[in-house]
Amino acid sequence: MSPRRPRFRLPPPPPGLPPKARRLYVALAAILSAVATVTIPMCPLADSAGRPLWRVEHVHDGDTVTCLDERGQSRKIRLQGIDAPEHGQPFGDAARRALADKVSGGSVRVEGDAIDQHGRLLGTLWIGERNLNQELVAEGLAWVFGGFAPDEDLVAAEEAARAARRGLWSSDQPPVSPQDWRATHPRGITGQTR
Repeated sequence: MSPRRPRFRLPPPPPGLPPKARRLYVALAAILSAVATVTIPMCPLADSAGRPLWRVEHVHDGDTVTCLDERGQSRKIRLQGIDAPEHGQPFGDAARRALADKVSGGSVRVEGDAIDQHGRLLGTLWIGERNLNQELVAEGLAWVFGGFAPDEDLVAAEEAARAARRGLWSSDQPPVSPQDWRATHPRGITGQTR
């Protein structure tokens, strides 16, 4: 569960203030409110173990998000080890919605420091002790995408999803991997975000 920030509220002007003082109070309150609105989101968040949390700004698809890191810089993150269906592909919109629902609290922990060929950070998203990358695979909303040494937990999650016929694995027809689907659906035609 994401930590909640207290709301910044000023008390109303004291009763009986002269009109000039009331206007000054309202002006100062507006300035303080604007400063708080700008600076509070820049304050770093941490989970209960003191690990930094990043604020989710946008969910692009089932395996890509943009977050503000602990320094307030925008970072596009590709979920490491998985490949979710693209928009326009079966389960593509379901994968995006599932990820958006998972991060709806707004804050995640990001583990990873590698950068992919598109300049995105490769990372695993965590909420508490929940590995969101693994959850998407376990729900049948993403494939394991790991090259020569895929993560064993992700492989086990995919095998369980296949055996239970969840999501991508629910049809008698084998699903088309996003990599193969992108080869036949060039960028720009379907609004892909890669």
